Amino acid sequence: MKRHDYNAQHREHPEPEEGRRPVPRPVIAWIAVLLVWAVGYYAWQIGKPMLGGDSRSVVEAPAAGDDIDGGAIFSARCASCHQANGQGVPGSFPPLAESAWLLGDPDIPVAIVHDGLQGEIEVQGTTYNGVMPAFGGQLSSAEIAAVLSHVRQAWGNDAAAIKAEQVDAHAEEYGERGAWSPDELRDTFEAP
Repeated sequence: MKRHDYNAQHREHPEPEEGRRPVPRPVIAWIAVLLVWAVGYYAWQIGKPMLGGDSRSVVEAPAAGDDIDGGAIFSARCASCHQANGQGVPGSFPPLAESAWLLGDPDIPVAIVHDGLQGEIEVQGTTYNGVMPAFGGQLSSAEIAAVLSHVRQAWGNDAAAIKAEQVDAHAEEYGERGAWSPDELRDTFEAP
């Protein structure tokens, strides 16, 4: 065999073999640095408040006191359903602006907010059939009075403020009861 017979064989690279080359040391060093940084960062952040996310935050309801802001309580507890402008969500949550249920007898909104409401009601010609949760166990009498006074005087509403004593009197008279139905409100109070 002559020398030119082996030229093709000499041009070829050796067959690759698996698992023969170790991971490069700079890659191992970089992974080690990232692990040390991650563990250190995690340890440094333990106990600190989380500040990430989409930068939205829940409005905290104010603590009970002499100057309770009914608007802040409304924003924290009610605006998600009844909207910040009091117009509600058509077909789902009734409006509070110009609502006869809110602006009539003050005992009606006290009963609804304190004990809840379940059933079909009509507000401004639209029928709503849903559930209003009870806030009597979550808010104090002063907070319920503050939020009701706020909504009875916002968005063009012009009704008298509600006092904490009215909420206390309602709680004393009706105690811990379930949600009112619209018919029960009509039979007990002067509901629309």
